[in-house]
Amino acid sequence: MPDTHIYIDTPDSLKKACEELAKSSVLCVDTEFHREKTYYAQFALLQISSRDQCYVIDPTSLEDLSPVWELMHDGNILKVFHAARQDLEIILLESGALPLPLFDTQVAAALLGYGQQIGFGNLVQRILKKDLPKQESFSDWLARPLTPKQLDYAADDVIFLMPIYQHLEEQLQAKNRKEWLHEEQALLCKEETYLVDPQEVFWRVKGVNKFRPRHLAVLRELAAWRESEAQKKDIPRRRIISDDALLELVKKDTLNIEVMGRMRGLNDGVIKRFGQTMIEAWKTGNECPQEQWPKLNPRHHHAAGTELRQELLDTLLRLRSEEELIAANILASKQELAALASWGKKCEGEPPELSLLHGWRRELIGNDLLRLLHGEISLRIDPKTCMPVIEEIR
Repeated sequence: MPDTHIYIDTPDSLKKACEELAKSSVLCVDTEFHREKTYYAQFALLQISSRDQCYVIDPTSLEDLSPVWELMHDGNILKVFHAARQDLEIILLESGALPLPLFDTQVAAALLGYGQQIGFGNLVQRILKKDLPKQESFSDWLARPLTPKQLDYAADDVIFLMPIYQHLEEQLQAKNRKEWLHEEQALLCKEETYLVDPQEVFWRVKGVNKFRPRHLAVLRELAAWRESEAQKKDIPRRRIISDDALLELVKKDTLNIEVMGRMRGLNDGVIKRFGQTMIEAWKTGNECPQEQWPKLNPRHHHAAGTELRQELLDTLLRLRSEEELIAANILASKQELAALASWGKKCEGEPPELSLLHGWRRELIGNDLLRLLHGEISLRIDPKTCMPVIEEIR
């Protein structure tokens, strides 16, 4: 494990660093960025470490990062991240492709009993018994020059990532869970995961589930306009108009400049710049044909006895999670168990489409949940341990 790092801010030093890194089959990667004042992340720092050397690369000082992107796109080099999604989004935006193949230590840790979204510092403490400093967590990574403490903090994120990766890799191998990791990372490895469709962003607006389909059509148009405007200007969507103000526009029976002027959350500058455009988006949504209205997921009316069946399913789920040392909420959500328990009243036809009935989850727990509903296995209390155990029914 490297005990120091090398700062890279010139083309020659970048070329030499990448030539050295290209000799490695595994690289640990992290980024530092800011997003508070922009729509797109502002790329501030790139940290890469092999088993022997760590480099902290300054993208603000380098016009051409193609040598490092060649490394990131090399299919023979495994790229290791922790909580990779935002790092991957930045690399895709900056380089045009995802850094595949990859290994996300947060995902791997979840599959090994460390919890669903464990932070890197917590994982380092639990596996390596070392506390990482936190003083630079809210640093201004775009300020130059960076301080020695900032650089050390940034480098630690990849220096300690290598032994974390090695430990988790060994544990996955020992427990035959490598395929589980590939399944869980499938979405991370698709470029479409990081594409934003302005026509779909209205689903993310807080309070969307309180509206009827007709109003959702209006919200869809207004949110799509706001998203496109934020992208074009590269500013946070809230700087265009807040969610609360957006929802108030949706509720209006009539919309014009005068009505806007009496609304809270819309100042004169916003109305002057965007008022007419917002009115047009509002009208488009209101004139949308009924067959094109967005459809909310129907509310489930669970069959009689669902709660009792769900308690049995949940007991089996927690037994298996303790046996396999993996958090129960990673195996299945309460909503999924409720849907399966409701179907279990009659067990007719195909079971509902649930993630717990696919891939490694089905093998680990899904099949047994179905067998419990079909009466093929049961749960009883062991008189010796006073704990529930699974028993075959003959």
